[in-house]
Amino acid sequence: MANDVFSKAVRRRNQFGGMAFNSMAAKCGWQRSSAWWNNMANYLMETPPAPKYIPGIARVLKVSERRVGELIAEQWYAVKPDDAIPDHLKDVVTLLGDIDLDDLPVVEELLTTLGKKRALATKLAQIAAEAGAAKETEQKAA
Repeated sequence: MANDVFSKAVRRRNQFGGMAFNSMAAKCGWQRSSAWWNNMANYLMETPPAPKYIPGIARVLKVSERRVGELIAEQWYAVKPDDAIPDHLKDVVTLLGDIDLDDLPVVEELLTTLGKKRALATKLAQIAAEAGAAKETEQKAA
């Protein structure tokens, strides 16, 4: 297996999403047992889940069925999609699908503001680094 992205998603849902393995089993209609979820979280599964289980897994992980397929492809077959969405944003993009269209301008404004904040922080760090380098050069010249 290339890496454990699918297993990490299960662990994240368990540890940070507050969902016990037994609850995961129930949420997917008991198609996968709590032991299966536990083994999956601990990276003990050598074979990927069958396609028929993807809808239930998507419900448990709160991601799209496409995302579940991507996680499976990456963990078991070392295949990643060619789209331009960075890995750390893929789950967020899935959440955006649930937003009411009337709320979209608010989300766009928030994302724009956060992007400007990051750009400003990057610029300030660059200025501070340049100032530090200039001060070092002055001290060496003196």
